[in-house]
Amino acid sequence: MATITIDVSATPITYDPGREVKHGDEVIFELGAGPTASATITFPIGSCFTTTGPYSLGGHTLRTDPLTVSPTARRGPYLFDVETRDGAKEDAARAHPHERDRKNGGIEVTSDPPEEFLR
Repeated sequence: MATITIDVSATPITYDPGREVKHGDEVIFELGAGPTASATITFPIGSCFTTTGPYSLGGHTLRTDPLTVSPTARRGPYLFDVETRDGAKEDAARAHPHERDRKNGGIEVTSDPPEEFLR
């Protein structure tokens, strides 16, 4: 089992060590910005994790707890959207909501489920 860290505050979004995950791997989303920033991560077409989102970061929560890739997740891409806000710039966002920072990312499930789930 591997742990993949996704920094949603970076432009472009960064993946360590990469975007590919396998069943049982853990994924951590992190917000490497200051204490006034926040982010919401959503999977509009469906998530590959055992817990459902959306996942919110901000304040004292700058990282998600490890999210486990479900053993029954289908192989293929899982796209996600990130909306970030900076509390210092929140007034501008209220005046111009279309100026909030939106990013897209994705992870790729690359392995077949364990055999016990295929029976």
